[in-house]
Amino acid sequence: MQLVLSWPIRLLVIGLLIWSIFVDGAGLWYRVINHYPLNPSTSVPGLPPSFNGWQLYIHKGLDLSGGTDLVYQMENMPAGQNPSDVQQRTIDVIQKRVNTLGVSDPQITPKGTNQIEVQLAGVPASKAQSVIGTTAQLVTTKWVPDSSVTSGPYPGYKPQITNLRSDMLSSADASLDQQGGQGWTVNLTFNSEGSSIFGQLTTQAYNACPGQGCPQNHITNWLDLTPQDVQNWNQNWQNLYKPYNQGGKLLTDPTISQPITGGQAQITGNFDSNSAKNLATLLNSGSLPVTLKPIQSTDVGATLGQDSIKQSLLAGVLGLILVIIFMIVLYRLPGLLASLALVCYAGLLLMVFKVFNVTVSLAGLTGFVLTVGMAVDANVLIFERFKEEMRAGRTISAAVDSAVRRAWPAIRDSNTATLITSVVLIFLGTGQVKGFAVVLALGVLASLISSIIITHNLLAIVLNFGWVRSGSMLGVQRGRSIS
Repeated sequence: MQLVLSWPIRLLVIGLLIWSIFVDGAGLWYRVINHYPLNPSTSVPGLPPSFNGWQLYIHKGLDLSGGTDLVYQMENMPAGQNPSDVQQRTIDVIQKRVNTLGVSDPQITPKGTNQIEVQLAGVPASKAQSVIGTTAQLVTTKWVPDSSVTSGPYPGYKPQITNLRSDMLSSADASLDQQGGQGWTVNLTFNSEGSSIFGQLTTQAYNACPGQGCPQNHITNWLDLTPQDVQNWNQNWQNLYKPYNQGGKLLTDPTISQPITGGQAQITGNFDSNSAKNLATLLNSGSLPVTLKPIQSTDVGATLGQDSIKQSLLAGVLGLILVIIFMIVLYRLPGLLASLALVCYAGLLLMVFKVFNVTVSLAGLTGFVLTVGMAVDANVLIFERFKEEMRAGRTISAAVDSAVRRAWPAIRDSNTATLITSVVLIFLGTGQVKGFAVVLALGVLASLISSIIITHNLLAIVLNFGWVRSGSMLGVQRGRSIS
């Protein structure tokens, strides 16, 4: 009797296998182990080409790829506000800034009520601190007469902070200077309230005084200029009136040649691409409600991660080989088919890691190795049921279908229990625990596909051939052909 499979199931199996191979590409393991970029445009000697340039990254966590571990102390807390609320707002701002770095799965966690820990994979400490730690308060000033000011860019004048606030900024974006300049600019767009105030300020500056060289014709933008800075202008102006990208606080100090009523402004200066984009990022993410003081900065090297990957993959490969040997010795042909399904399971799980941007940590690798053994549990249940059905005198087609049907409740319940535990750990756990739980949950789902769909259909296909219909091949009884 021929076993008839539905074509949708066959297409699903074939599609999953082809897709997993397509996504993984050529030379994946070699690139991962040796920390080569997974971009196929980066050639690696001795490796075959990838699939027309289509390769996705496996995002590795801090402990595998190296990166930065920062701890910040929150200072200058706003009076009368709940410290926990301020801490959460600070974390939200940091999250927005970190997202622009392209970091996969950054870990930003509170420590107590006045500290925040930031873990970023693949980002050096200097770059992380330049993006995270700046308060990024956009301050706009006008110049007012003050006889006590005897030096500075405009003797006899000092800056006065206006009521144009940083939270009135709608967006900031970096672009190449469109006016013929060689550098980059940061373009500002204010909301309706900010546009109105900015229009009033530029109108007042335009009408302030006639002639050239009048300081009151200037509207100046600063980054993190404080009232104390203004109060101590005579003593500190040399450090303050220095471009932001040179360590000062000055963004731009243009002469207003006409009122600006459109709610848009432009910051020009000696910006390169990185400094302009960093400033736009800081302004877009909003200002920090507190001052962040770095109290711990640790650069995590990738050497430990590389050793961990090699050891974990070695353990995974050895475990896979031992499981395959065990399955073939005990279950013969079905065990061989289950081993093929197990290899497919590994490919499917790696595909999921890359397609859904899963960050794999050392704990996640441990979970992956663990799920290799768990993936054969369902196959063992199915094969034992299959043996029982064959001994009861059923035909092969009936035995396969009955074995899967009778084993399914136990498979479903055991995997559901594991999934429930994983979900609890994902939502309540942190860091390494969460990474382990994510990989465990994905592994359980992938193992269900490999055992119920792939193994079942491989059995149904192979057992249509008469030469495999013997008890010795099926691990049931030696020498006897089975109908």
